[in-house]
Order: sequence, then structure tokens, then C-alpha cells
Amino acid sequence: MLRALAIVLICLTLPACGFKPMYGARGTADRPAITEKMATIDIRPIPDRLGQVVRNQLLDVITPAGKPEQPRYELGLLVGEEREDVGLRENSSSTRANYRMSARFELREIATDQVVLTGTTWAETAFDIVQQDYPTVIAQQDAQKRLAVDLAEEIRTRIAVYFDRGK
Repeated sequence: MLRALAIVLICLTLPACGFKPMYGARGTADRPAITEKMATIDIRPIPDRLGQVVRNQLLDVITPAGKPEQPRYELGLLVGEEREDVGLRENSSSTRANYRMSARFELREIATDQVVLTGTTWAETAFDIVQQDYPTVIAQQDAQKRLAVDLAEEIRTRIAVYFDRGK
């Protein structure tokens, strides 16, 4: 009984602490919701395959409804990767690789051509290297996909915080 009362009290005091969901539909006419603002971002193409993987993840998390008709912001990215082979066998070949991706992003307001937000983020994982080439390539591509998801989520969160705080 005491535990239930404590839960009820916590639930009643939570709104008083200023908690508000970042992605909630709480927009007004003068201040649209964060998801509405994010829907106005045009994500620029990235030339290499790795960049395309990250861009596709960003499209999924920032503009899931598709490319905006009248974009207000433009998001540019530079994506890099590093691979470090570790776990050596007796013949000096590797059995494991640490894989790291980084992204430098820049959010630009199109109307003023002013950069409103910049940042750098990174993510790291590892994968096994086997003696056959094909499974190792697939493992590295899987690592790229996982890291692209992590980078996209981090960039989306930073942009959402920027929009939530206002200008």
C-alpha cells in the first residue's frame, strides 16, 4: 500500500518539475513542435557509400515523411571511418577489428545562409575477422549500419535540443 502511495505521489509531482517530452506534439502557432521543425530540414547528399548509409539513417529519423517541399534548413555532413585490427593470430593476421565512425555536421538556415548549429559525433563498435573474406565484409557492413544508426540518433537528438531551446 505504501509503495502504491509513493508511486502516485511521484506521478503527481512529475509535471511540477518541468518535465516535458521533447518530441511531443506541444507546438503552438508561434512555436511549432520539434517534429514539425525537423520536417523542414533538407539533408544534403554525401558522396561515398559510407556517407549514403548515414544519410539514409538520417532521412529515416529526421524526415520520415519524405523530403520537405519548402526546406527551411539544410544539413550537411562529413563522415569518416577508422578500422584498427586487433587480436592477432600466430601468423600475424587479425581476429578482431575495432571500427569507429565519426560525423561532423552543420545545420544551416537557408533563408539567411547562416550556420545555426555545428557538431561532431562518433560511435564505435567491434567485429570479428574470420579467415574467409565474405563473412568479414558482411560483418564490417553490419558494423557500419549499426554505427550509422547511432550517429543519426545522436545528430537528431542534438538538433532536437537546439530546436527545443529556441533561438
